[in-house]
Amino acid sequence: MLLRGEPVTLSSTEFRLAALFFSNIGRVMSRDHIFAMVWGREFRELTRTIDSHVSRLRLLLEIEPQNEFRLQPVYKSGYRLLHLRQEESVERSVDQAQKQAA
Repeated sequence: MLLRGEPVTLSSTEFRLAALFFSNIGRVMSRDHIFAMVWGREFRELTRTIDSHVSRLRLLLEIEPQNEFRLQPVYKSGYRLLHLRQEESVERSVDQAQKQAA
């Protein structure tokens, strides 16, 4: 995987997790779904495995607001990857449409 043209080494688990989030930008991914898609099995016990991998992925891929992405925890559900620039564009479009309708 490349970050600003430089290679970033990810484990196979980190790569599957990144692919899952970047394929579902803006969607809430439940912990059960993440576990099933990345580890290939049901989520049965309380574990910090997902949280640890998400934290490491944030560091490795520099997923932070100044880079226009946020990997957001969703209370009692899971995680959602947000593309911040895309959100701003949608908000501007809604504002413009409301102004035109008024």
